[in-house]
Amino acid sequence: MEANIKIALSKLINLTEEEWLVFSASLVTKHFKKGEFFLKDNDLCDHIGFVDKGFFNFFYLIEGVQHIRGFFFPNEFISNYPCFLLENKSKFYIQALEDSSVTLIHRDDLLMLYKTLPKVQELSRTIVENLYMEVSEKYESFFLKSPEERYLELMNSRPNFIQRVPQYMIASYLGMTPEGFSRIRKRNS
Repeated sequence: MEANIKIALSKLINLTEEEWLVFSASLVTKHFKKGEFFLKDNDLCDHIGFVDKGFFNFFYLIEGVQHIRGFFFPNEFISNYPCFLLENKSKFYIQALEDSSVTLIHRDDLLMLYKTLPKVQELSRTIVENLYMEVSEKYESFFLKSPEERYLELMNSRPNFIQRVPQYMIASYLGMTPEGFSRIRKRNS
């Protein structure tokens, strides 16, 4: 599984083989069965992960109802990053939607690597910048795009995974009712 993260990181920074060996010594792979939680409400988030296989949703649970905030797909980083940075408790859940594996690095190890491998700071900055752009684009889409446009964009960017996600989750993620989602889906099938 470390091969996946090595390929992904090589697109963001150039680590020598020696630097990679130092970095990879801090990595641990963890497997999650479908339905298992990567993170729960009120948990401390002391890891950042990289999804090797499978995928996850992250959601708020409000009065027993899931409000889907997003998904973590293969070859993406996974964490509650604000919680990770501030060392406070999570306000949402991250759950495996199918059997999954994640390569993890602990917060303490990452902070140590910042000191020993300056390139890792550059890597973190790049990841945070990409995350900021993704969050900004999603926020902007709720103001500038119709629910149907958001649906079509999601279908174009993630067709294989969206087929495997329950429709109510997609509807929640796109900010619409299941009935509205069903109508849009029928019009576009």
